Amino acid sequence: MAFANVLSLFFLLPLAELLRGALVLALLAGVLVFFRPLLSGLVRAFLLIVRPRLARSRP
Repeated sequence: MAFANVLSLFFLLPLAELLRGALVLALLAGVLVFFRPLLSGLVRAFLLIVRPRLARSRP
């Protein structure tokens, strides 16, 4: 009987790890979707710092 308990625990452990990983990925995706406008603005500002736009010369 103890062997059956250990065997069932052995199979449930990877399932719990898989569920926890899926939960973490879903939480990360939710945070990224929620803060997407802020993150895209930060990326644009960083790109302007690294590679500033050249002023157009008028003909």
